[in-house]
Amino acid sequence: MLYITIEDFYAQAESAVRLTREQERACAAAMAAGDTDARRRLIQSYLPYVALAIRRAPADIRTLHTVYAAIAALERGVDTFNFQQESETFAHHLSWRLRQCLTRCIADR
Repeated sequence: MLYITIEDFYAQAESAVRLTREQERACAAAMAAGDTDARRRLIQSYLPYVALAIRRAPADIRTLHTVYAAIAALERGVDTFNFQQESETFAHHLSWRLRQCLTRCIADR
């Protein structure tokens, strides 16, 4: 995903389709079997969460660099999260990763 402006990112995030928990698990199983399209669908479905976290961040760190760092955190989260577990949702796991990412962006400025 390459964005030229933050507005491009926000536009793509607004058009993202949210997956149900069962669809997430099916995508995770397909991703484990090597399906890169399933990974892309999982990432696309959580772009609105990333956009919301960036909109809530301080104004001076709302840059394209922060967008790319947050998307990298999303990709790492999709790659490492166990979607088959019942205890924690991916949205909760992602919120933790995004908070860490934004904290690093604030510290780096």
